[in-house]
Amino acid sequence: MFPRDVTMYMGKWLRGVRRKPMLLRGARQTGKTSAVRLFAGKLPGFIELNMEAPREKLVFEQQLPVRDLLKSIRLSRSKTAPLEESLLFIDEIQACPSAINYLRLFYEELPELPVIASGSLLEVYLRRSGIEFPVGRVEHCFMHPLSFREYIRASQKKEMLILMDTIPLPDYAFPVIYREFVKFALSGGMPEIVQAAVEGMEIDAMGSLYSSLLISFLDDVPKYASNRTMAEVIRHCLETAPAETGSRIKFAGFGNSSYKSREVSEAMKTLQRAMLLSLIYPTGEVTPPPRPNLKKSPKLFFLDSGLLAYSLGAQWSEAGTEDLNSAFNGVLAEQCVAQALMKSNNTLQFWARDSRGSSAEVDFLVQHREKMIPVEVKSGATGRLRSLHRYIEDCPHKYAVRFSGGPVRVDLLRTPAGREYKLMSLPHFLAGDLHQYLNWFIED
Repeated sequence: MFPRDVTMYMGKWLRGVRRKPMLLRGARQTGKTSAVRLFAGKLPGFIELNMEAPREKLVFEQQLPVRDLLKSIRLSRSKTAPLEESLLFIDEIQACPSAINYLRLFYEELPELPVIASGSLLEVYLRRSGIEFPVGRVEHCFMHPLSFREYIRASQKKEMLILMDTIPLPDYAFPVIYREFVKFALSGGMPEIVQAAVEGMEIDAMGSLYSSLLISFLDDVPKYASNRTMAEVIRHCLETAPAETGSRIKFAGFGNSSYKSREVSEAMKTLQRAMLLSLIYPTGEVTPPPRPNLKKSPKLFFLDSGLLAYSLGAQWSEAGTEDLNSAFNGVLAEQCVAQALMKSNNTLQFWARDSRGSSAEVDFLVQHREKMIPVEVKSGATGRLRSLHRYIEDCPHKYAVRFSGGPVRVDLLRTPAGREYKLMSLPHFLAGDLHQYLNWFIED
């Protein structure tokens, strides 16, 4: 178990004055249970319950008053520590509707007890069962695969972390960190993979680990589906999604199938609720708040760059470690940036000019304070910026960002219409630090 960013968030939550039960959400195998154990395992009153275990589930189904419920749980585990030194962890809570209902009672009648609940497929399960989490009584926290920073921390490369905290990043540090980032992008951030990499396993030997993860996701498909036909559609979408990653997709006939738009749309939304993929919709707005156009074709992104690379048949020994842009024509670079941006912005959009005959698109839009910042991901250190120019000519500010395979730099550019603007170029591995760099960029 290695430190995760979410444990720092848990620390702030635990010290909060008006603390609510935390609901930790995320795809399977992203490390939710390990993160809670790492955070709270040393508390003398820590209790972990798994709702997929019938005996542990039964205590919630007895419908005891909430304080008697806690007494029963503590008695069964011989826990006598005061509540301020305790934490109740309810894992796989989707398997027990009664436990979900108790979250409201914990908040209202036992606010002094810290409670964390965790589960996979929560959105899917709740939608099918009709159960709702108590509104305003639960704090939601989302768990993703490891970020590059978490990977570096797990790898014990403290010097790199210190340099990455330096804004702007020194030019001399860029080549070494970028080579490490390419390795990370190709291997990915699933905890089991990162653990194997940290322990010295060569990436070429990890095929069975990737295969096992993908098979486990496919084995879960019947849990997502409302019927056998929908299970087939969901399985097809999950199997073919890697080949469509980074592209705008159409639901009808997705993945060279004969499935109809309604079927694929339902399957995709189900997989998005399971956090196995993301659909990012376009907006024509240049000022906040951006409104996504759900009638237009979305972009598709996968759960993890390493799973994506494996699914696309990456030959790691041939991919090189100098430039991520050579991997699948830049698709992997865009996937990595999307992952990092979605971790800090749970909703992400891209810009498409809303006019007939226009094909102008900017890869991502990120709201920073009162500005909508256009973000491009280029397959090289340079590249054509026609769509970015078009956006700048429409928007009220003069700032743009490009992620590429080069070091940090700021350029003063001019659009074809003669409008000057500033372009900040960042290496791909700084996508998770975008807001800190935007502060420096705009205020400098």
